Parts: sequence; C-alpha cells; structure tokens
Amino acid sequence: MKRILTTALFLVRDLFASLAGLVVPALSLTFYAIAFQYGMDQPQFITVAGVALGALALLTVLLLAARANRASFYPFVARLHRRAELLLAIGAGSLLITGVVAVLMAAAALAQNKLTLDWPSALWIVPTWLSLWAMAAALGLLLTPLTGRDGSHLLGYLLLTVLLVAHDRRWLLDQMRVQWAGRALSAVLWPPATLLAQASANLHTRPYYLAAGLTLAYALLLLAVAAQLFARKDLIWAE
Repeated sequence: MKRILTTALFLVRDLFASLAGLVVPALSLTFYAIAFQYGMDQPQFITVAGVALGALALLTVLLLAARANRASFYPFVARLHRRAELLLAIGAGSLLITGVVAVLMAAAALAQNKLTLDWPSALWIVPTWLSLWAMAAALGLLLTPLTGRDGSHLLGYLLLTVLLVAHDRRWLLDQMRVQWAGRALSAVLWPPATLLAQASANLHTRPYYLAAGLTLAYALLLLAVAAQLFARKDLIWAE
C-alpha cells in the first residue's frame, strides 16, 4: 500500500509539474463557470457534477498513464513487486485529483450561494461519486496505450463510442425492430444510471445498494482486464 501511495503521489506531482497538468484546472474552471452559472440544487449536483467529475477521473487516468509511460519512469516500475501496483497507483492518483477538484468546486459553489445541499442526506454523495469515479478510472486504464496490446486500447475507444451513440439513439433500435439490443444496452448501463437516479432522488434503498455494488463490480472487472493485459506486455517505452 505504501508503494502504491508513494507512486501515486509522485505521478500527481510529476503531472502538475508539466504543461499537461494545466488540463485539469482548465477543464474544471470551464465546467464550473458553465454548470454553476445559475446555481444547482442537490439532485442536479449529484447527477451533472457527478458525471462531469467521472469524465475528469477518466481523463486524469489517461494523463497520469501518459506520464508513467516514459523511460524515465522505469526505475519506479522496477521497484514494484507487481505491475498491477502501477495501475492501482494511477487509479489512486486519479481519484485523489478528482476528489480535490470536487471539494474545491463544492466549497466555491456553497460560498457563492450557487449550491443548495440538504444535510445529512448530502453525505450520500460521497459513496455515490466514489463508486462512479472508480468505474470511470478503471475504464480509463483500458483506454491508455500503457496497458494496450496490439492496439487494444483503440478497440476500447471504439466500443465506448458505439455504446454512447447507441444509448443516445436508442429509438433507432426500436424502429429497426431490434428491441433486444436496446434492452441489453439498458441492462449494461443500469448500475451507474440507477445509482445516480436513486441518489438524486434521495432513495437509498435496495436498488441503490445493488447499483453501487454492480458499479464497483464493473470497476473491478475493468481493472482485472487492464492488469491482465499489462502483466505480460513487453514494455517498449515511448522514448
């Protein structure tokens, strides 16, 4: 655990010591300026900000993995007992950055009276977002060239694009009389969608816990696939 945390902190420091580190605050400030222009209530904050910060977690994984995929980082990898520890460090660094951004965003919105939270139900935002961010971070590990083998990360982008487009155009599936595809898509997206819906409606019942558990299961499955791809990969550094 100490090795993972040390590696994660090094990656975070290395990221913000480079120009790539400007991407995170730039995107965060842009989102804040747009999303909080007229303020938010708690349900909007859970869904809109939760999804946006999940996307930030995924992007941060890509940025950290790019920093790790360099020849100068090789001594750190050599000290790790298992290669999977590097992936865990990247994920931990991503969650750390995303969490700091979330806290700063919420504090700024509250200070400017642009956010309304209902206590203590607002505390449920923490496990809800952490589950969602963990899945997003694990997905990001499959989209980075660091773990990609024979262009497998490009296939991940393709599948993600198809999934998002199909979800946006589900009505076309019904018109094409392939309702089974729409039902399958709904089943795949049920855990994160239900998790956010239940949390925003302040319904922390059995469906909420089931959705949270399945979302975390998605994260573990994606992490396991990424670790398996990375475990036997011939490391050819970008430099």
